[in-house]
Amino acid sequence: MNKRILLISSNSSGRGGGERYLVYLTQGLCLLGCEVCVLLSNVSYMNNWAKLLSEEGAHIQRVNLRGLRSRPLRFVQSILDKNQQFAVAKVCKQIEPDAILINQQYDEDGLDYVAGALMSQVAPVGGTMHMPMTANKHQRPLGNLRSKLLHRWYEKHPYSLILVSKGSQKEFENHYNYPRPTKLVNYGCPFPDILASHPPLPETWVDPLPIIGFSGQLVFQKNLQLLVDAWLWSIQQGIQSRLLLIGDGPERNKLTKRLHEQAPENRWHITGWQEHPETYLSVLDIYAMTSHFEGLPLALIEAVGRGIPAVVTNFNGASDVAERASWVSIATNASPESVGQALIQSINQLPWLKQQARHGQQEFQKYFSIERMAQETLVALSLT
Repeated sequence: MNKRILLISSNSSGRGGGERYLVYLTQGLCLLGCEVCVLLSNVSYMNNWAKLLSEEGAHIQRVNLRGLRSRPLRFVQSILDKNQQFAVAKVCKQIEPDAILINQQYDEDGLDYVAGALMSQVAPVGGTMHMPMTANKHQRPLGNLRSKLLHRWYEKHPYSLILVSKGSQKEFENHYNYPRPTKLVNYGCPFPDILASHPPLPETWVDPLPIIGFSGQLVFQKNLQLLVDAWLWSIQQGIQSRLLLIGDGPERNKLTKRLHEQAPENRWHITGWQEHPETYLSVLDIYAMTSHFEGLPLALIEAVGRGIPAVVTNFNGASDVAERASWVSIATNASPESVGQALIQSINQLPWLKQQARHGQQEFQKYFSIERMAQETLVALSLT
């Protein structure tokens, strides 16, 4: 297409899904013939993303930019930080892209980057928002005041706002009177073959019990206490299985204590941080995700796209995946009993679910492809 696209990172995390989205979007845009430039902060935790994006063919621009996580007054500081907005505008003018896309984690994130891109007046500006985080804003400190300030900001700064799931789009539009229609673009991701080498599992796992697994950061957002309680409930009902948590994080000690106290011996395992967690997908019978909130989890798409039956709670993005995969079950509510019953039902129906996955996997991967995501993003930016 010979279009030059400037992507601006939210610079929020060295391991976050938002930056991984930029890697996948870069892959898709390059496949469509676009030239991709990426503006990143020069903070050290963004070094790995710079390396990955560069390997995908992106031209990397590093600038001394502050992310929201470094601001004590959060978005209020970012919308008042004219120096940073001028710095972003300067880079936009230097690159002269055909379109600019800002990666926003949620409704308070990246507002200085958006303002700077709009200030440059060199190209259409869009933003991809992953999790609006507006549903319970009024319950958080100064939530009503924050909402009023943000309402005014969004009214004064219209741009092509992309939401990544139907639930996220509805949540944002229910909270804000945005001056133009928002756009919906589901994620896409690659589905490379999983390495043939068998990942290390406990030596005592020799009998063929179904393995229920989760892959990701062990953080509050993922609500893994609910998954553990649901799995324990299913065992109390006489259904035998194993639980495999692939990852690490601040919730690990709490989860380990609970499992040591309540779970049968040799039936659960936490791997710790893995450089290639996808290798563990080959041993899972059921992928489970019970998050408090999501936008559209890439880890879920990657697991389901490889034909693994899944049990999830009804977070944003769950229905976007489930409506394209009959091997995904959404629990009726976020209780141990409801999730546990969904796990039991999936275990009992595993042969049928895996057959459904074999039949539908190719079509699922075709829809959740990086090419489709990139093409729809260009349309949202009015470039096609």
